[in-house]
Amino acid sequence: MKKLQLFLFAISTLFFIACSEPNSPDKSLTITVAHVNDIHSHISQESLDLEINGVETRVNVGGYPRVLSEINSIESTQKNTLILNAGDAIEGTLYYTLFKGEADATMMNSIKWDAFVLGNHEFDDGDESLASFLNLLDVPIISANVVADKDDILYGKWKPYLIKNVDNEQIGIIGITIKLKTMESSKPSSKIKFYDEILTTQKTVDELKAKGVNKIILLSHYGYENDKYLASKIEGVDVIIGGDSHTLLGDFSAVGLTSEGNYPTEVLSKSSQKVCIVQAWSYTKVVGDLEVTFDEKGVVEKCEGTPTLIIGDTFLQKNEHGERVEVNSSIKEEIVDFINQHKNIKIVQRDENSLKLLESYKSEVDLKIKEIIGSATQTLRHIRVPKADYLGNDGSELPLGSEVAPIVCKAFYDSSLRSDAAILNAGGVRTNIQNGDITINTAYTLLPFSSTLYEIEMKGSEIKHLLEEALSNFKDDGGSNGSFPYAYGLKYDIDMRESFGNRVSNLEIIDRETSHFSSIDADGLYIIVTIDYLASGKDGYKSFKSVQDERGKGVNTYIDYALGFVNYVKAKTKNSQDIEKLEVSQHCIKSYIE
Repeated sequence: MKKLQLFLFAISTLFFIACSEPNSPDKSLTITVAHVNDIHSHISQESLDLEINGVETRVNVGGYPRVLSEINSIESTQKNTLILNAGDAIEGTLYYTLFKGEADATMMNSIKWDAFVLGNHEFDDGDESLASFLNLLDVPIISANVVADKDDILYGKWKPYLIKNVDNEQIGIIGITIKLKTMESSKPSSKIKFYDEILTTQKTVDELKAKGVNKIILLSHYGYENDKYLASKIEGVDVIIGGDSHTLLGDFSAVGLTSEGNYPTEVLSKSSQKVCIVQAWSYTKVVGDLEVTFDEKGVVEKCEGTPTLIIGDTFLQKNEHGERVEVNSSIKEEIVDFINQHKNIKIVQRDENSLKLLESYKSEVDLKIKEIIGSATQTLRHIRVPKADYLGNDGSELPLGSEVAPIVCKAFYDSSLRSDAAILNAGGVRTNIQNGDITINTAYTLLPFSSTLYEIEMKGSEIKHLLEEALSNFKDDGGSNGSFPYAYGLKYDIDMRESFGNRVSNLEIIDRETSHFSSIDADGLYIIVTIDYLASGKDGYKSFKSVQDERGKGVNTYIDYALGFVNYVKAKTKNSQDIEKLEVSQHCIKSYIE
């Protein structure tokens, strides 16, 4: 009898334990994350030059229809897939300028994103414009460190995080948006509050942990270097899907592309746990494909994957005349064989339904590029060097040089809210501005390259040295006179009879608040906006690169430089003003001696 009682007690105890346990134990889990970042309205395919079998080869790359095809391929071949977008969806091409987010939203909605984090450029046109864009999206939007006041139009438009159920396991996805860049270089209203990225991430992780979520992804628009630092300072984040810095990861040396790290990049957290960090370059050129395996405790066991450069099947190479032509069938076969040998390069056909959506906007772009955005009261002439003939203009009539370049610099200055002055090389401007109507096409003929605005902090003495370098490039080093420096917000005398270091004198800089000029402080720090091409030290502008090498990278705003000019013309038109040459008191060249 006593044995029977003990047996019944044991059975009842086991039954009680089994029934009272709230959840079954966690299990190991493998997920796949397909991801992109920094699309910047590059919704259509674009061209890219690659080194294939040692030959420069132009290919078509990216575009939403191709991204959709690749994501569909990932979903069809792998289980437990999450599709994430790490921000800066808008601002950067005519598709945004002309449609103000409608084209971007339409193309974004063709993909079933699990989450999209706000980027800094989402705020470029203020709260109301962002609200209109977000209203068009059928996409879960997150950001934990950006909070809208209850009386703001953006209130309730996003959440700090999401919890996804994947194979009966919970995965937390937290959004983080870069703070200072958004506050200083974009246009959020005072009703939008920004909080520290690292503190907010840890606080939100702790909140998710308290809810029993032990697998956490940070969807970060914070930049690659910042992500690595953040990962080392917190605990509880397992994976960081990044954006903002347009970072290419993985080995693409076979096609002549330079990457900045491994895909994935592994960092140890504050508690010495593995954190896997990835990013997928920018402009829809790459789709990231990351596989992560968690153990039963939610700790990352393994992370590996491929960032895939998605290209078309048309290939152009230069012929004996230097003209790019489509390759013949035998060379094409060699190229395809080469691509097939590299798993991170893939020929991807564009999704037909998505392509039809895009074509409806592309046809409108072809029409709207002719849209009149302003007017010039007179023909504004461009010459590279003061007094020198160029583009059919009589240089003797222009003793201070170009009438156009300083206006373009003014447009850059107005686009870069942080800048103290703007500098551009003469070769960066390609045409005159004719008297009469100014269209969007005018802007892209005037500024035809794929350049973005770039901000660099420099001492006054370094700015002077930079101007000296630009002059020396063609005077002493045999470079093109396209390096001649024009500016807005700076004024200086030039005497080319002097030696290097003594040609620029009486350098003055503008005060943004008062518009008054005063002598530049040799030891003072100023922010100069230029184009990314010059920021890399090209065309003789070596100091742009050297100061960054010494003190850290500047800020690529990723604002298309031609769009900066478009917006400048539109702003003038809105104020009932025409485009005309700057007053002599605003022109950068005070005097020029050959």
